[in-house]
Amino acid sequence: MTDAGSGSVFRADEVRSWGARYWFGLLCSVGVAGINYYVWALTGMPQFLAVAGSFAFGVGLFFTRFWNPALYLVGIVHVIALGVVWVLDGGTYPVIGLVNGAFSVGVLLTASSLFLAEHRAADD
Repeated sequence: MTDAGSGSVFRADEVRSWGARYWFGLLCSVGVAGINYYVWALTGMPQFLAVAGSFAFGVGLFFTRFWNPALYLVGIVHVIALGVVWVLDGGTYPVIGLVNGAFSVGVLLTASSLFLAEHRAADD
């Protein structure tokens, strides 16, 4: 899954060329992970730890050569599922939920935009 000529699993050569959209998406993803970890620390509800861990894993995966544009779609589905978790279990923290929702919308819009851009670039 890595390039034959590359000894590193990290895609450091690509990171230098990332624009604001990539960094904004990563910032939003880190925000979602942090907020959900915080709520888990307050409540002990394991679903929030699972969400935090999955977003942290996604951020780490994004920096590797294992990343694939199809994973943007997985992220979009994941953000939608996160919304369900917050509607069902996060109601006691409305302000934190709104901030998490803002970060989630940022992830959703950025992932959609990057998927379409990279899909078009692959077609050219």
